[in-house]
Amino acid sequence: MSRADSSPKNKHHPNTRPNSLTRALALVQILALQLLFLPSPALGGSKSQEPRQPLGSLSAVGEIYVNDSPAPAEGTIFSGDVLRTGANGMAAFTPSGKGSLKISPGSQLVFASTPQYLAELKSGIVVMSSLSGAAGVNLRAGNFVVAAVTQGEQATARVESAPNGSFVVNCLEGSVGVLPLEGANGQFLQVGQSVNISPQGELSAAKQPAAPATAAEKPSTPPIAGAPAKNSHTGWIILGLVGGGVAGAAAALGGKKGSQPVSP
Repeated sequence: MSRADSSPKNKHHPNTRPNSLTRALALVQILALQLLFLPSPALGGSKSQEPRQPLGSLSAVGEIYVNDSPAPAEGTIFSGDVLRTGANGMAAFTPSGKGSLKISPGSQLVFASTPQYLAELKSGIVVMSSLSGAAGVNLRAGNFVVAAVTQGEQATARVESAPNGSFVVNCLEGSVGVLPLEGANGQFLQVGQSVNISPQGELSAAKQPAAPATAAEKPSTPPIAGAPAKNSHTGWIILGLVGGGVAGAAAALGGKKGSQPVSP
């Protein structure tokens, strides 16, 4: 009888272990699914990011892209936007009451919202016009910022990027300053003057062919006897934008225009 009684117990005892293991595995799977659908801290943090700020209006003609999407004829530019013009595209960016940026075909701009500059030229040609001095429109080219330096005077500059990473800044109207973002040499430009920014971040006088005189040009005034000769070269000054805005650096540069080079 002892063998007969023990045999049924031995038959049912192995069947209890698979059932308990199955229940345990099912519980683990349920917990894993719950953890999978919990909100991620990284996703929650992305929702708390500050919204992009509107910077101004954009007028587009032809092939224009904003953040790699075709741009409408009229739209708004926000901080962080990347604007690209095609071979037949032209655009004009206008921040309210400050001036304008006219972007030529085959150009690329990255718009920012920093005290140092409004947008950065990556490639192509941009004509920058500022209506309110250094507090108006300013453009980054390499490690320099092109900005107006005289309050209340309209200033216009043409900034062109070369494939090798260099830039040419030409002053077309008023007066502009080429201000370094970090400790380097800056330069003040008047109408007709230009400067070259090398890929290494060095400034030098841009080479321009001499234009032939036309009948519309006014004859030059002969020098007065005994008068000191006017120096056509602009004085250099050490400037930096780190820790300060363009307005302060441009004001310092404007106050030094026409002066002798300043020692660091």
